[in-house]
Amino acid sequence: MKNRLTWALFFCALAVAPLAARAGDEGRTSVFEGVTLTGLDGAEVAVDSLLDGGPLVINFWATWCSPCRLEMPQLEKIYREFAPKGVQFAAVSVDRKNQIARVKSFLEKHKMSVPAYIDLDGRLAKGFKVRAIPTTVVIRQDGSLYHRTKGYRPGDEVLLRKYLQSLVEQSEGAAEEPAGD
Repeated sequence: MKNRLTWALFFCALAVAPLAARAGDEGRTSVFEGVTLTGLDGAEVAVDSLLDGGPLVINFWATWCSPCRLEMPQLEKIYREFAPKGVQFAAVSVDRKNQIARVKSFLEKHKMSVPAYIDLDGRLAKGFKVRAIPTTVVIRQDGSLYHRTKGYRPGDEVLLRKYLQSLVEQSEGAAEEPAGD
């Protein structure tokens, strides 16, 4: 009974979650301090170093998550479009440590080239209060939270593209803040 309730709550969260929230100027997030992710090659990466090249898109996902599997091809397209414009990406799997081979297999099968990591200790997901997956956060280069979306619905990628284009234009000195959702 408890297991059914947990799953019911999880799926309710996924159903309601696609309501996106954009954060204002909250200042540099402390979520990154001292947090590392593990690359699929086993190397550790300091999360704050991912901001060195530009704004950062972090997508929390898992191989067992149906909405994540729908979203990942869209994330790959957005990665290919915006990485050359200086946007950094991190597809952060919340799969367990013993499922690294499964994560690699998924990414290879779907010809994914977006940089992928595993949040082995869950610190990054906890820091962003990830309660449902997928969850996507967009961080300005100064480390402040710019946009956050929980869940995935087809078409969400249009909004993400809009926000990323705005950030790219801001870095070129020509953009306004996007309108709220």
